[in-house]
Amino acid sequence: MNNISYADIVSSFALFIAAGALAWNIIRDLVMDKVAIEFSIIFGERGNIRDSKTGLFASAGSFPNHQFDNPGMLVKIINIGRRPVGVSKVGGKFRDGKQFFMAVDGLPKMLQPYEIFSSISDAKRKFLENIKKDEVECLWATDTKGKKWLLPSEKQFLLKDTANYIVLNKHMP
Repeated sequence: MNNISYADIVSSFALFIAAGALAWNIIRDLVMDKVAIEFSIIFGERGNIRDSKTGLFASAGSFPNHQFDNPGMLVKIINIGRRPVGVSKVGGKFRDGKQFFMAVDGLPKMLQPYEIFSSISDAKRKFLENIKKDEVECLWATDTKGKKWLLPSEKQFLLKDTANYIVLNKHMP
């Protein structure tokens, strides 16, 4: 009486598929479905294309032998998560523990999944010198729930190199 019917095989297969779908939904909703922001700052100079209303932003070091008379700063924030996130401010902390915040045009802003926010502003010479002298410990973007999204260390090293390039008017290595 150990006969296995087609109904038993089909129901076992359906149970296996349903268990797999349940496991995937749990993993997707609890592990993968989170808020995530990618944050970067780039020093450079903004300019206009001759006889055009179009502007451009050239990062420091992109034009050899160019002296940056009007340094600018590009703040770029990307929502790389699957949920909308509100970005409220950009700031950082000096090595002595004091915090500071930057005025970024367009913030606060609600970013939909995979949406990119960017804002260009003037870079203050004092801020460039603080970055060059390694007096800034970290930079971050803050969401509306208060979570700080830090600038990755490799981007902070690049920021220091570009600040050095602009302040000293030298080529980057």
